[in-house]
Amino acid sequence: MVEYEEFLKNLDEFTKSALLETFNIGSSHAATALSQLTGVEVNITVPELKIVSIKLIPEELGEDVKVAVYVELGKDFSGHAFFIADLQDAIKMYDLMMGNPPGTTKEFDEMAQSAFMEMGNILISAYANALSQFLGITIEQSPPHITIDFLPAILDFALADIAKYCDYVILLKTQILIQNIEFKEHFVVFPKPEDMKKIIKKLLGGLS
Repeated sequence: MVEYEEFLKNLDEFTKSALLETFNIGSSHAATALSQLTGVEVNITVPELKIVSIKLIPEELGEDVKVAVYVELGKDFSGHAFFIADLQDAIKMYDLMMGNPPGTTKEFDEMAQSAFMEMGNILISAYANALSQFLGITIEQSPPHITIDFLPAILDFALADIAKYCDYVILLKTQILIQNIEFKEHFVVFPKPEDMKKIIKKLLGGLS
């Protein structure tokens, strides 16, 4: 565990930049898919990738109620992936994607949750597909789930699994523009150590 933590904590800037570029390719694909699905202008970028301690995630993301879309990853890249947004942002995004003025929706009901879950699933799938295509690997994905809660409850089962191996995760700051209204949300990846090491080796091998 200590060896892997040091490996993840000490990823150099070149490696993080290569990962960031791959995730930005995924973001671009996700934005295109969402624009086509909703008929509204969507732009998504990942301005920053950080390796953070699990215990600092609430500090990084804020401690108010969140909406999280969760997908389990498997095959060549096993782990847990979450797209996490503030509840009020999620409601506003839903209105914009539906072509409604922000503030139209007062309650994050089943229809709004379903639409937001599809948005999160498209984003996570686009990231996974970008990694798959760039590295020539297979990443399997579970059906998406949506949760509305405080962060510790949302991340609990992933922490129970990954904390056995490592106390650090990959945090992607995600900037979303919907009809020119900006949202700053987060994508969190809890990778299994052996797969993460293989991914980095393959990524750097492909760039050398």
